[in-house]
Amino acid sequence: MDSWFNEFKEKLTECKIGVGDIVYISSDITMMLCWASKNLNVQTIEERDIFLNQFVNTLQKQVGEIGTLLIPVFTWAFCREGKYDARSTQGEVGMLGNWILSKRKDFIRTRHPIYSFMVWGKDAGLLYDMKNVDSWGENSPFAYLHHNKGKNLLFNTTLSRSFTFLHYVEQSVHVPYRYMKTFCGQYTDWNGNCSQAAYSTYVRDLDIQSRECAKDDCLDDGETAIMICFGVNTLRVVDLEKSYEVIKCNILENGANMWYRFDNYVIDWTAGNTHADELLY
Repeated sequence: MDSWFNEFKEKLTECKIGVGDIVYISSDITMMLCWASKNLNVQTIEERDIFLNQFVNTLQKQVGEIGTLLIPVFTWAFCREGKYDARSTQGEVGMLGNWILSKRKDFIRTRHPIYSFMVWGKDAGLLYDMKNVDSWGENSPFAYLHHNKGKNLLFNTTLSRSFTFLHYVEQSVHVPYRYMKTFCGQYTDWNGNCSQAAYSTYVRDLDIQSRECAKDDCLDDGETAIMICFGVNTLRVVDLEKSYEVIKCNILENGANMWYRFDNYVIDWTAGNTHADELLY
């Protein structure tokens, strides 16, 4: 098992992830665990936990104590049910974040009830202290990633499935095919304190028919993004500061055609958002 993790560390270095880096990890670890079950005899729940602990430990060692890790535990329970508990509400974007939520006491969950991260490292306290009401605004973890040269590691997942940073760029340029929507409900924080709270996110207009068309390699130029293979696994690392400029330019000059095909809509920058701001109670 140690040789696998040594090679994993080498591949992270090859992808230009190193000491001091700020890394947002998007992942689908199902295939990795299936491979480990067959090839490394990771069979029981206890053995799986040992393997995943070493996986997370390897990421921590790669960025060091002066680096920062962010693992998403995004959930839409607050939108659907009007309830959220930072200590127990499960994420809906992959197994790794939920495993860390239940198993690792060295991580803490950021505050936004829709787009939260399990965070560790130098800036974990700074990220936890953020009180952003808006998912993707200028005081959010996404803005922090943009302005602090963050990197997005996509482990066994694709841009079309996992590149949430796109929506931060969309909000920053005020695309008209999304609009701000506020959700209210019962909020329980990391310390167990309950209150009524309101949080917002820049949602897509469901009346607009669109298809996601992002190609996996659309940012791969060796500088904005790099991809390598590691056995059955793929690692793609996106420089978020550089990708911001590429995405912004594509949205403003080419109607976001790198990301979407609109079936019943043409972007009209003069008309404003397709919906007024809404508040749900």
